[in-house]
Amino acid sequence: MNVRGKGTGKRVEGERFFYGWFIVGILFFISLIDGGFTYIFSAFLKPLSQEFAWTRAETAGAFSLYLLAAGLSLPFWGWLADHYGVRLVFILSALIDGLALVLLSHIDRLTTFYAVYFFLGVGLGGIGPATVGKIVSQWFVVKRGRAMGIALIGAGLGGLVLVPLAGFLIEEFDWRIAYQGLAIFALGGMLPLVWFFLTDTPEERGLTPLGQEHHTESQQGARTTENAEGEDWTLREALATATFWLLSIAFCLGLMAAAAIHAHLVAFLQDTGLTLEVASTIAGVTLGMTMGGRFAIGWASENTHHLHRILSLCLVLQALGAGLLSCFDILGFWALIGFVPLFGLGYGGLVVLWPLAVGHDFGTRSFGAIAGVVGTVALSLGGAIGPVVAGMLYDKTGNYFLAFLSCTIVFLVGAAAAFVTMEPRRR
Repeated sequence: MNVRGKGTGKRVEGERFFYGWFIVGILFFISLIDGGFTYIFSAFLKPLSQEFAWTRAETAGAFSLYLLAAGLSLPFWGWLADHYGVRLVFILSALIDGLALVLLSHIDRLTTFYAVYFFLGVGLGGIGPATVGKIVSQWFVVKRGRAMGIALIGAGLGGLVLVPLAGFLIEEFDWRIAYQGLAIFALGGMLPLVWFFLTDTPEERGLTPLGQEHHTESQQGARTTENAEGEDWTLREALATATFWLLSIAFCLGLMAAAAIHAHLVAFLQDTGLTLEVASTIAGVTLGMTMGGRFAIGWASENTHHLHRILSLCLVLQALGAGLLSCFDILGFWALIGFVPLFGLGYGGLVVLWPLAVGHDFGTRSFGAIAGVVGTVALSLGGAIGPVVAGMLYDKTGNYFLAFLSCTIVFLVGAAAAFVTMEPRRR
């Protein structure tokens, strides 16, 4: 029986399941590793600073270097993905990550810690939203938003699972064993899955992207002289638009404040008297909440063209969450009850809107390069600054009040930048 439905791409005799959803499942697991390895730093911050007598700012500096490396490497990974495919990028990233985690279990000085975390950032830069988004954009024309949301939900699950796991391993064994266990997870989990099952494009399997025929037919007359969704731009053309720079500012400020909170959250909770395991679990639940934000925003993106306004809303939600943290001395643990869902949902939406907004505004022709440069601005400037500045404010004041209050203001400025962003128009 020849199965043929509207917008399903090229069908194979008897086929009922679109293989692209299996690709989404692989990307879900890859995102789990990306998110988990990014967010686990918070569980290591206080144990490392205590063992080596480093200040919070000195220890958090490694996470800033990690984000700096990830941001600086994004254009390279984007170029490699555009020219040689994302599969090669993922394989190289898995090898780099596994080696870096093994090396982290043997560090004994701050300079070595910085160097290895920089190396880890280079590897993880290759498996973030930019490269995941490129594969999803190649496999899906319709249902792209929900496919993107599902693929990137894995990062939230990675935080939910791996942060508490790291806290448990540190408490039961030590931080060196925790890093070694994570190395096994990277090499033994991600590498075989990518090597044997991942496919860059549907054409490699004799398929077409989901919804390509329907999209081609329905777009006749749907495009206007302004800007149609999916219109392809080159990187040079995108750099000449206000849209690109406003998006970069919004994501930069959003990641600056979010990275500061991620890096210091577990240490902050330990300072309130909680054990490492309990503090890691609360941080993990917060990251677990991002799964709802990623899926909800991914689904909503299919039903609206106002992605910039949704991005602004996500940043406002995070601002509210950070504001509650800054009031912890007044509200007590009620502040956490509000912080966890507000920050989690807002951050989840922020992450999934990175590739969705780039694809919506600039198309897929140079998706890897454009998303990579946006990420360079956001991670290299924002992500690298946030954690170390928050650590410096803690070292100066002895608490996180000023750090979290600053994050609230930064989120709101980013929300304003996103709110005034318009779709790009060709001159």
